[in-house]
Amino acid sequence: MTYEYFINLDERGEFFGDVRNPAGKTVFEIHGFDIFENGFMNHSRDITSLELHLKNLKIITADDRVVKGN
Repeated sequence: MTYEYFINLDERGEFFGDVRNPAGKTVFEIHGFDIFENGFMNHSRDITSLELHLKNLKIITADDRVVKGN
């Protein structure tokens, strides 16, 4: 299954992104910069690390992929 990662807000001091399943339903949200500061992602566009993080949390399966949303 392919999931899409959307960056909805990325401005000074504020960040909001989400990952959506093929039906468009949000399965994971990122609020603020904690995910970067805690080392789960290196930066806001680090999809590879985000995918690994979601697999470790068992939100997506080992065969699933995360791609940049349109």
